Amino acid sequence: MVAEEEDFLAEILAEQAREEEELARLEAEVKEYEALQHARKEQQQQQHHYPGGSGSGGPGSKMKMGKGKTSSFATKLEEELANKMEAGAAAKAATEEEATNKHNSKQDDEEAERIRLQRETAYEIQLQQMNTEQRNKAKKQKLIDAKIVSRIIKYYKSQKYYSVLGITNMEIQLGPYYIFNGRLTIGPYRLLHIPTKEIKRIYRNIAKLVHPDKNCDGRAVEAFHALEESAAIVTNDKLRSEYDKRLVALRRHRNEQIRRSIVHICAIGWKKSRVSYQLVKHILGPFMTPILVITALII
Repeated sequence: MVAEEEDFLAEILAEQAREEEELARLEAEVKEYEALQHARKEQQQQQHHYPGGSGSGGPGSKMKMGKGKTSSFATKLEEELANKMEAGAAAKAATEEEATNKHNSKQDDEEAERIRLQRETAYEIQLQQMNTEQRNKAKKQKLIDAKIVSRIIKYYKSQKYYSVLGITNMEIQLGPYYIFNGRLTIGPYRLLHIPTKEIKRIYRNIAKLVHPDKNCDGRAVEAFHALEESAAIVTNDKLRSEYDKRLVALRRHRNEQIRRSIVHICAIGWKKSRVSYQLVKHILGPFMTPILVITALII
């Protein structure tokens, strides 16, 4: 109950923050619109005071120069205002979509929990109707079923769709290579590629183990849906290609972060080593070299 109240309070605070951001954005847009109107009003006043004239230094030339500057300023304000309104609309749409997805995800979790409780209750009723030997056998099978279901749900929530099916994707692409200024193309070649037919076969075998009619775990329905969605992605050539590209991008980003961390740690270690060396050199003074030589000989 306390957790539910905290979640409800967090949602209210988040909604208030979004409303404040929206109000601030609207106020900024109103100020920009007022500035645009003011610029247009000044332009009309200049046209009214200087209706003609074409001398190089007369009122007409000043009016034209002022008119050109004001017109360009107004156009610039209009463009900036339009861009900001477009960006604000896109941000609002993204926020609404995120809130909708979060709401749908919460509803899905609640529905999955309801189904789990319902299945667990039915399982307990079945256990009471069994003898001791059957009950022990059913409990052992439930432990096996629970491990399979838990693994599928875990990998699905991490968006590791190959792992959901128990597949290790070791595919490597070589090429394409361009020769003679791009006139000749060699590749791309794919190594260790798992055919779609093989993935479908693996999916059918796992589906038999996870199907709610065969699997007695309470979350079997949720795991079966996760298995279906994962298989739908990796058995569709277009979706699989997009998913593989995303995996490659994530892998490169992770490797880059690791490389930067190693470089940063090495830089810190080198800096501290230099400071330590300078400190020891300052303390020992002229005795630095003899001590190092004696230490090297001892070692």
